[in-house]
Amino acid sequence: MAGEYEDYNTTSKDYDTGRKPIGLEVILGAIAQLMDSQLNKATVVDIGCGTGNYATALSPFVGQITGVEYNSGMLEQAKNKATCLPNVKFIHGDATKIPLPDGVCDAVLCTQVIHHLVREEFSGLCQFLSEAKRILKEKGVLIINTCSPEQVFNCWMAPGLVPNAGKIASERFPPIDVLFSKMSDAGFTVNAVLTHCFQTLYAPSVFKDPLGPLSKEWRSLDSSWSRASDEELEQAQLEWKRRQKEGTTHEVFEERNKMIKRIGETTTVVAYK
Repeated sequence: MAGEYEDYNTTSKDYDTGRKPIGLEVILGAIAQLMDSQLNKATVVDIGCGTGNYATALSPFVGQITGVEYNSGMLEQAKNKATCLPNVKFIHGDATKIPLPDGVCDAVLCTQVIHHLVREEFSGLCQFLSEAKRILKEKGVLIINTCSPEQVFNCWMAPGLVPNAGKIASERFPPIDVLFSKMSDAGFTVNAVLTHCFQTLYAPSVFKDPLGPLSKEWRSLDSSWSRASDEELEQAQLEWKRRQKEGTTHEVFEERNKMIKRIGETTTVVAYK
């Protein structure tokens, strides 16, 4: 798939405490439009499903949902959630080589995954889009939640504290116009784009954890931190401790919230085959 640049086997253990699904109403609306409101008959494939947050949240509304996950730690957590959900299953798989037959689903969902794919000329993204088209039925919908490089650098916590790492991380995200172009080349027609200015990927209690970068669990919720050198991380932690003494850590959170409301933390793109 993509070379993982964070230890998700470890991250998976605490992932659900700090990350939450967003834009569920957008996802369900896009699928309902395709299904002529017969949402409960929809078959959905969630690529890069992680611990299954989206799959389990969507399960009461759709007919069948299959989560495909590359990381074994994330996959184990997801499977543990599905024991009492008969219409949900999770399988190991690669976003660029999806282990499912042609024309198997009505909708493909992919949230916060495409930046993990091979970056060179966005070849990993192109492979995923080709695979998504292949597994969709003749009429199907593709829903991608991602970020623009600007959203990552201005709205995520890490870039404001470890800017070198943040720059590297933000450059892994395809600009939205590039994403549009690649989707069109793959045979998709973009139908809607929504920036999420009032929803954040992080649970509020965790996002505003006063320990901030001093907490390994807090850092693990944002893969940008894995790009920080030991020196840059040390400097960020020293700066945070200074802010703690001054009582100004809240200013960092407030500034990020302002930017989220201005440009949105993430972007959802809906496209039809």
